[in-house]
Order: sequence, then C-alpha cells, then structure tokens
Amino acid sequence: MSSSVTETLSPASTSVGAGLLPTIETAIASEERQSQVPLYDEGAMVRVPVNAFGRTLYFVVDTGFTISAIDLKYRQFLGREVNECAGKTPLGNDQAITAFQCPFMSLAGKPLNLEKLLCLDLQMAALISGKPCDGVLGMDYFMKNVVSLNFDEHIFAIADAVPEDIKETFLAVRIKQREIFCLMEARINQGRQVDLMIDTGDTGSLSLNQEEWRHAFAGDLGDLISTTVADTANQVAQSKIGVVRKLEVGNFDYNHLHATLIRNPGSPSHVGLGFFRRHNVTFDFARCRLYLQPGGQFSTPDREDMSGLHLLRRGQTTFVYSVDEDSPAFDCGMRRNDIIELLNGRNTVSMTMKNVRNSFQSHDGDSITLKVRRGGKVCEFEFALKQTI
Repeated sequence: MSSSVTETLSPASTSVGAGLLPTIETAIASEERQSQVPLYDEGAMVRVPVNAFGRTLYFVVDTGFTISAIDLKYRQFLGREVNECAGKTPLGNDQAITAFQCPFMSLAGKPLNLEKLLCLDLQMAALISGKPCDGVLGMDYFMKNVVSLNFDEHIFAIADAVPEDIKETFLAVRIKQREIFCLMEARINQGRQVDLMIDTGDTGSLSLNQEEWRHAFAGDLGDLISTTVADTANQVAQSKIGVVRKLEVGNFDYNHLHATLIRNPGSPSHVGLGFFRRHNVTFDFARCRLYLQPGGQFSTPDREDMSGLHLLRRGQTTFVYSVDEDSPAFDCGMRRNDIIELLNGRNTVSMTMKNVRNSFQSHDGDSITLKVRRGGKVCEFEFALKQTI
C-alpha cells in the first residue's frame, strides 16, 4: 500500500524580529474593544507575534498545550524555577518539564499575565514550518481571554467578552471542561457521539484515539494509509490516516474529513487546525463556549501528500527527512537527506514550506520535477503524484 505524509504538530500535554509590531484596536458593535495582530498561517501551524525582551517573537497558537512554553534559547530571560511538571506527549512519551517564573510579555498590546512558562526544545516546530517558532501560546492564556481566529482575513483578536455580532451570527457550541482539557461534542458517521479535545496545535482535521478509531472504521479498513507524525517534543512516529464519512457539530455537517490515529492510548480524540481553518472561530473557554462561522475554506476537501516525501527546512535549506517506501518519490530514487534546490523549476529558497507542501498535495497525476543536491552531486528526478486516500 502506498503511503502518504503529514507533519502533525502536536503538543506535550501536561498536568500542570528586531522591532515591535504595532497593535490595531477596532471598535465593535457592543462597544467592547478588540485588540488585533496578524495571524500567520503556515499550513502546519498558526503563529502570532509576541513582544518580549525588547523584540518580536513568534508563538504557535496551541490550545492543546496546558501551559504556555518558550524555546530553550531564551532560558536566560526567564525567572526562577517554579516546579517540574509531569507530562506525556501525544506520541506516548513521558517527559519531565521544568516550569519557570514568566517574565513580562505582551500580545496585541496586552500583558500575557502568565504565572509560569515551560522551557522546551521547539526545534521540530521550526523545522516543520520553516519559520521562527519561539514559543507556544497555551490554554493558560486562552482561559483568561476571548480569542478570535479569522482565517479569511488572517487576524488574531483578543477581547474581554464575545462581541454581540458574533453571538448573533455564529453557531454557538458548548464546551466541556474535563481535567486539563476542553472538549467539543460532535457526532461521527451519523450516530456515535464523541467528545473531541480542542487542539489547534494538531495539524489535521481530526485525530482519533484507539477506541474511537475502532468505532469509526470498524468493517471499513480498506481506505486507510500510513503516515508520519511529529510533535513539538521532537518525537516522530508512524501512524495511520482514514476518512470519516460524516462529522456533525451542531447543525453543521462536514463530509469526508481525514482522521489520524493517536498512538498514545491515554489521549482523548482531537479536533484540530484542519477543522478550525474552515471557519472564523471565537474561543470563550472561561464561559465554556466556542463560536463558529463558515469561512472561505469551509468546503475545501482534506488533502494529504501525494509524493511520499517528509520535508523539513533548516535556514534556507529544504531537505528530505524521510521517504515512504513504495511512494512515487521513493520509486524514482529520492532518499533521506536529499536537499531540494528546485521544485518544478522554482528555487525552493523563494518558496515557503506551505507552498512547497501544497505542490505535493495538488492533483493526482500532476508531474513533479526536482533538482536535488546529494552530497557533492546534483541529481534530477521526475515523478507523478499519486493520490492514496
């Protein structure tokens, strides 16, 4: 069976630029005020600019993180150690994570007001996105703010209360709080109710734990493919992707969403960035509500990689982390550590990783030409994309 690729940025779930960017303040109908900053959608994740230490840092928006985090390279700016958190990554690996007193940081002109901050190696997030990933904005931030993600206009907005126009025009969905998670109720395949952890750090639309996976695909195991998943703890593992025929959330219906199998048996099922990107969404976790409005990508079908290539970027270098056996790229001779210089005649230095990956998710049968550096040699490859799911 041919394999496909997804770079799933999933967090560790724990129990516990040179200049500053301007902030835009916009009046809304309820006379509340929203503060806004750009929302950078990199495909595998979304990021926002955070002001800290006299510079602009970029934090991944990740509701799957319980406690916000910052990269190890900023350890010198953190306060004293607060405690050590016991955590598990979604790939099932135990971690001991140190929390530190959080220094002053602000977002959209407002202090983050975080009590503590984890200090983690976020190298994998940066390699996947090809962009700076200095930190992770987690649930300890979201519980204190009403946050709106406008994927159509690429705006991240925060407020003290949900604007009245959103209450009146968006679908309101009740959220359940369970231990350290916030869960959204949905129905899968016209029947089974499932509680889905709200996880904007999960690249896909859905990720199902082993129990829900068995119910979703019982007797229907033919339409599955293998995939590679990675998390911010720099863990990489093999998993599976299947197609959920129908998902119902309130009176909204979604057809043929892709679901990834979660390997950690203790993890809840997730609803991820691939789902939320279909909407303009407002999170009001403190009041146990989220609000959904169909956006420009509402009916966009889920797509997976059709080449077999797992790509990362370090600096300006786009390289092959691994290649799925029996895939088009593998069959034509592509191998691990190959450096891709030209993609269909275009220099990859001029392309974002989102653009690069989109090229491998275009259409079944599309021709791909690559100029590759392997050691001291330059090689050229050509293959046709092959849809696997």
